[in-house]
Amino acid sequence: MPPELPDPSNEAALDFPAPPPPRRPFWRYTDLLLFIGLALISTVIITVVGAALTRTSANLERHPGNLLLPLQLALYGLFYCCFWAVFRRYHAPVFRSLGWRRSGFPLAAAVVIGPALAFFISAIASALHTPNIKTPFDTMISSTWTFALLAVTAAIAAPIFEELFFRGFLQPLLCRTFGVIAGVLITAALFGAAHGAEYKWTWQYIAGVGVVGVVFGWVRVRTDSVIPSTVMHGCYNAVFVGALYFSKHGKF
Repeated sequence: MPPELPDPSNEAALDFPAPPPPRRPFWRYTDLLLFIGLALISTVIITVVGAALTRTSANLERHPGNLLLPLQLALYGLFYCCFWAVFRRYHAPVFRSLGWRRSGFPLAAAVVIGPALAFFISAIASALHTPNIKTPFDTMISSTWTFALLAVTAAIAAPIFEELFFRGFLQPLLCRTFGVIAGVLITAALFGAAHGAEYKWTWQYIAGVGVVGVVFGWVRVRTDSVIPSTVMHGCYNAVFVGALYFSKHGKF
C-alpha cells in the first residue's frame, strides 16, 4: 500500500516553517557607506563647480556668499540622486522607503512644536552663556533675493534632506543594531556633530542641535514617518531665519 500523502488543505500536516518577517530597514551598512561615498563625490563636484564659477566672475569673487546657497540646493539635488542609486539596487522607492508616509501625528502640532522647541533651545543657550557665533548665513541677507533663497534652503530643502538622511536612513539602521533608545541618541549626537563646523565647534550649539535631534528622532519612532519631524524641523529653522533677518534689519 502506498504511503498516505498529507492533505494539502491541512496546514498543520504540511508543517512548513513560517517565512521570516521582512527585515526593517531592508538596507545594510554597506548601503550607508555607498551613500556616503557618493555624497562625498557629489560634494567634490559642487566644490569644483563653485570654484570655477567664482574664477569666471569678478562679482562672485568679491561676494562668494551669493553662490553658496544655489550650490547648496544643487548639492541637495545630487544627494537625492545618491539615495536613488542606493535604493535602485532593491527596486524600492526613495521617499517611501525612508519613511515619507502619512501618520496619525497632527501636522498642526508639528507646526507649533517646532517654534516652541526653537525658543526653548534659545533659552537654554542663553542660560549656558553661549557665545554669539557668526555663521556663513549671516552674510546672505543683503538682498531680498538672497534672503528668500536662504529661507527656502533653511526651512524647506535642508529639513527635507536632513530628516531623510538622519531620521529616515541612518536612525532605523542604528535602532535595528543597538535598540531604539541608543539608536535615537547616537543619531542625535551625529546630527549635532554634523552642524559643528557651521558653529565653529562651539559645544553649546552642538549640544542644542543634538537635543533637537533627540526630539525629532522620538517623533520619527512614534509616528513611523519622517513627515512630522520634517515639518517640525522646517518650522524650527524658520524661527532662526526670521530672527536673523530681524537682527539685521530691525523689522520683518
